Amino acid sequence: ETFTDDGWLKTGDVGEWVDGTHLKIIDRIKHIIITSGGKNISPSEIENSLKASPFVKEAMVIGDGRKYISALIGIEFDTVGNWALRREITYTTYRDLSEKPEVLELIQGIVNKTNEKFSRVEGIKKFRMIPKELDHEDGELTATQKIKRSAMVDMFSDLVEDMY
Repeated sequence: ETFTDDGWLKTGDVGEWVDGTHLKIIDRIKHIIITSGGKNISPSEIENSLKASPFVKEAMVIGDGRKYISALIGIEFDTVGNWALRREITYTTYRDLSEKPEVLELIQGIVNKTNEKFSRVEGIKKFRMIPKELDHEDGELTATQKIKRSAMVDMFSDLVEDMY
């Protein structure tokens, strides 16, 4: 069924009225995280805040049914690579670069700045680095380059469980 009984179109989105004049789309219903404490959290707002950094290419917030919010974060390889070279930090691969202590410190700073924008319960308590560049061919991204959440949780279940 496409429409509700009172005529609203079912889009699968969650929104809120702004100033009683227009609707702001918050997230997809299926992406909303409900923590073990019952708090509803929109992951896309947090993810977009992380991805506003030139050093972060991908971010996936996790926390459905969990006590706190965590994230899987993928670096923007060229940008972080140039940043590392300017600091004489040598690396060989994407994974090697993303695991460097200096890079982890850089990403922690971005997480800290993001956390300042959200309530305590929406703050990222732990994160892990995605060990590879995500690819549509490997099933991690849709054709439009959006993260496939369930595939990511399955593929990187060891990283997810390590945060909890």
